[in-house]
Amino acid sequence: MITIRTIEYYDCISSTNDHLKEILKQSVLPKLPYLVVARRQTAGRGRGHKVWWSGEGALAMSLALELETLSLKRTDLPLFSLAAGLAVLKTIRNRLPENNVIGLHLPNDVYVDGKKISGILIESPTPQHLVLGVGINVNNRLNEIPPEFRNEFQNKPITSFIEILNETTDISVLIVDFLIMLSGELNRITAEPLEIVRDAEKYCVAGGGIPFRTN
Repeated sequence: MITIRTIEYYDCISSTNDHLKEILKQSVLPKLPYLVVARRQTAGRGRGHKVWWSGEGALAMSLALELETLSLKRTDLPLFSLAAGLAVLKTIRNRLPENNVIGLHLPNDVYVDGKKISGILIESPTPQHLVLGVGINVNNRLNEIPPEFRNEFQNKPITSFIEILNETTDISVLIVDFLIMLSGELNRITAEPLEIVRDAEKYCVAGGGIPFRTN
């Protein structure tokens, strides 16, 4: 399992990804992997600067990683993107009833029964580092979406764990599950890369590009 060397927790933050990108600009870096978790984001975003609402009870987290430590090269970034998506998907899959249909909406979303439950944003602020941002609708209810976000989401099907299960989910357990899943998927990048592609194809519900940007 990925061993987190530094962790921060916030009740509220603008963006967990942006926070880690600022940290990676420092001349002396903290120990990585570096995990930032927030109960709520005020400026959460997705790919292409799309809005990502992170209401109270959602899971918003970002993980700063070093390519060399992971034994990865920049040419592995497309596989890393698929591995991250599969890790999120499998984390969610393990916590929902089998009758719920779950799929990857490439490049960066996970859907349950045709409704978006998670968004993933991978950024590469330096040639050596990645920031993996994950947002999952967990205990946040959709009727709580604030007015400033309603226009963005009113015509988009979205869901959350609490909407599906009608009970709260332990977010700390989801974080641990995700780190375990991510560790397994990252190991497969070098051990069985074609299996990652096949898995992504199996779960894929739409086509697209690769969810990372070099800033």
